[in-house]
Amino acid sequence: MGCRKNLARLTVAERQAFTNAVNQLRANGGYDTYVTQHQGAMGHGHGGPAFFPWHREYLLRFERDLQAIDPNVSVPYWDWTDANLNSAGTESLIWRNDFMGGPGAAGTGAVTTGPFAAWGLIRNAFNIFQFPGTGGTIANFMASSNYTTFRQIEAPHGAAHVWVGGFVGNASIAPRDPVFWLIHCNVDRLWAEWINQNAATPGFQPFLPLTGGPLGHNLNDTMWPWNGTTTPFGQLPWTVTPESIRPADLLDYRALGYRYDTIDPECQRIVKSRLKDLKDRLPKELTPKERLPKELTPKERLPKEIQPKELQPKELQPKELQPKELQPKELQPKEVQPKEVSPKELAPKEAGPKEIREVPGTDPFIRPELRPDLTNAALGFEPDLNPDIAALRDALSFKRNER
Repeated sequence: MGCRKNLARLTVAERQAFTNAVNQLRANGGYDTYVTQHQGAMGHGHGGPAFFPWHREYLLRFERDLQAIDPNVSVPYWDWTDANLNSAGTESLIWRNDFMGGPGAAGTGAVTTGPFAAWGLIRNAFNIFQFPGTGGTIANFMASSNYTTFRQIEAPHGAAHVWVGGFVGNASIAPRDPVFWLIHCNVDRLWAEWINQNAATPGFQPFLPLTGGPLGHNLNDTMWPWNGTTTPFGQLPWTVTPESIRPADLLDYRALGYRYDTIDPECQRIVKSRLKDLKDRLPKELTPKERLPKELTPKERLPKEIQPKELQPKELQPKELQPKELQPKELQPKEVQPKEVSPKELAPKEAGPKEIREVPGTDPFIRPELRPDLTNAALGFEPDLNPDIAALRDALSFKRNER
């Protein structure tokens, strides 16, 4: 089972595994075939009801080719309605140099950074701290239980293509840029979420039309190029082995062998299970008592000067509890007092160790009633600096969402 995750939740290792597999597929000659296939399907996989099932099959085959190179790879998705920045807001998690690379250069559009810099990619010179948006429009389409209304998400999906621009902005050659797959993984996720949230609605249809639509766009029509014919187009497909791939075969994404982190508990448990492996590397505020900072340890482990009186060494206890030989002269019995007293200029300023006094306003620890409630606070760690802490952060986030 593969788990398709938000790109913002990928670890450094997961980003590297994905980009390495994509580069290897291109080196093997398999990547360009997908570009050719998408170009041939412009009149079939776009602008009609089959847009969602056609791209589901297309994306699934691409993912399986990557998994033939690295079984641990799944295609991540780009939620383009979100900025996808790190927690400090100082870095874009998609346009990193170890992931998709940056925008195109002003004037030429050439992409010169990232794992695909040698591909000759072209993109707009966009601001990496901005993003396409369109969340409100998508939410409106998602709110309808009618497929004809829902599939209008194809329009805001197009806005993401246009915003990136360059190759991605040209539908016929869009897969030449690997960003394409992240866009369409998000499209597939939205369809999966929409089906999941409406499955119990009486009369619900996850795909329409059942019949009567254009050839290749009905529930039980086979789709080019997998049907091995020139139908519904007058050109040969990329494969000569006919397969019967219909929209009806693609309605249940779980049956196809993958999951999404926004829907499926299996994906969420994958993240949670890593907590056991992280136990010895937890930050101090989450470790067992023996590894807690001093202000959170049991009394007997506190520094001597702030222990309760009964645990303090005698020389630090209040005068009335000190042994007689350490008390000030005025409290000592006469037989203990020194016989001679030094002249003032030679006498020590104090007869004993300084008394520790509690001065209001100088207590280094906040009283319990004044401490902020950090129960739901986010951990201040960057996922890209420590992938284990990223997994921990996600696990805690999922735990809060289950409450």
